[in-house]
Amino acid sequence: MPELPDVEGFKRVLAGNALRKTIERVEVSDARILGKLSARTFASRLRGAKLVAVHRHGKHLMARIDRGGWLTLHFGLTGALQFVRSRAEEPPFTRVRLDFAGDGCLAYSNKRMIGRVGLAADAADFIVEEKLGPDALDRLFDFAAFKAAVRGIKRDVKSVLMDQEIIAGIGNIYSDEILFRARINPAARMDKLAPGELGRLFRTMRATLETGGGSLLPERRKGGRCPRCRSLLKVFKLGGRTAYCCRRCQGC
Repeated sequence: MPELPDVEGFKRVLAGNALRKTIERVEVSDARILGKLSARTFASRLRGAKLVAVHRHGKHLMARIDRGGWLTLHFGLTGALQFVRSRAEEPPFTRVRLDFAGDGCLAYSNKRMIGRVGLAADAADFIVEEKLGPDALDRLFDFAAFKAAVRGIKRDVKSVLMDQEIIAGIGNIYSDEILFRARINPAARMDKLAPGELGRLFRTMRATLETGGGSLLPERRKGGRCPRCRSLLKVFKLGGRTAYCCRRCQGC
């Protein structure tokens, strides 16, 4: 599932290839990805328009349309955004494609159709409507704001990190990576973390999401081993999701 670092990459794709280009053609191959929005309405709003700015909030991407409103993209489990030079190069499972006048195409693909492409009148209102908490990398979301957001929550720390209404951008994979780097048990209760652990968690969250990737990611598999001590990773269900952690390094 694309998480904050992945969507930041999609943002760079859009910003580097699609801004201020006239959209000549809009192709929707499966209108289910638009939800209640009709393909005709969607295409009519974008055809002849330009995308002039791009903003990411958590796992959502929003591009401002020059004639008003925003294009919104959520990638679900298998979504991706690519810029290709011709329609013939579009990736498999492309659901929406924007063709630019004389210069390439922006292709949104999604194999499992768990995602959404849409339109919004206002980006800030869209964030509120989606019930999204602060973006995990927002410069205004400092340690004081983080402490206020998680204060008194009597749930496991992994589930809290993944709750998009509390912090937007972190999913199953990066929550494991953050907690591994911070040496914190995913099952530990958020309200029971010591002040030092809470500070370490915040710093590690920021650093991990800013760089992307991670040492635990390749080991999230059957038989995976801790990148530090090489002991077998513990795999268990937590809040309905699969968690990976090291018994020795994280005490799980």
